[in-house]
Amino acid sequence: MNTTIFFAGTGNMGGAILRGLLNAGTDAKNIFFFDPSDKAAEAVSALGCVRVSSFAEGIEKASVTFLCVKPQIFKLVAAEWKAAAATLKSEKTFISIMAGVPRKSLLEVLGEKNQVLRVMPNLPLTVGKGSVGLATDGVSEATLKLAEEIFGNIGVTCRVAESLMDAVTGLSGSAPAYVFEFIEGLTRGGVKAGLTRDVALKLALGTIEGSVELVKQSGKSPSDLCAMVCSPAGTTIAGIDALEEGAFRSTLIKAVVAGTNRSKELGK
Repeated sequence: MNTTIFFAGTGNMGGAILRGLLNAGTDAKNIFFFDPSDKAAEAVSALGCVRVSSFAEGIEKASVTFLCVKPQIFKLVAAEWKAAAATLKSEKTFISIMAGVPRKSLLEVLGEKNQVLRVMPNLPLTVGKGSVGLATDGVSEATLKLAEEIFGNIGVTCRVAESLMDAVTGLSGSAPAYVFEFIEGLTRGGVKAGLTRDVALKLALGTIEGSVELVKQSGKSPSDLCAMVCSPAGTTIAGIDALEEGAFRSTLIKAVVAGTNRSKELGK
């Protein structure tokens, strides 16, 4: 892909997208970035990407800009971004990963003449296995296809209405942390049952990877597959009973809703 891309911010998520694109074969010379931290910038420059001196320089050089600052920072940089966008002589594409910041607010800063797309990616983009929600409201089909091309080699994409972006944030945006907690819980359970930590982690990871693939390939629902594992009066149903006592599924539902609500708060 020969598209020139500028990253305004290369923190955890911005850096994950950037590294994912590099791993997928994007030429580092086509990636520009701005980061006020010299230490952080050194790490990205070492990858071959080109550091620019300002937001204005970055959006001028690239055709696509990723807005990867924390949503709490948006108000602090809005005036600078608005002034820079006003100097653009041609239409540009901006892709925002800022949770809770609505497209309307972005357009007020970046201008109606530009394409502005909200997305919600997640951390596994770093290893080419991410999930990305694309908010379709007010965005051209060409821009959506461009975003799908950019993300297509490093994850899966789903088009949703902007009104559902907070829900995407609460689910796929936040859920990698829940999965990491789940892996750690399984591993500790194995250790408590007598396994070494290395063996427990290996078994947990292999089981999760295989289970995910089985859901993808079988065409069966997770509930149906669960029932297939639960033999009468067996070990699995005993474990499921323990999960039910701990309100496992209910707790996951609450976690997704809590993340969704927090995303809504950040947008106010």
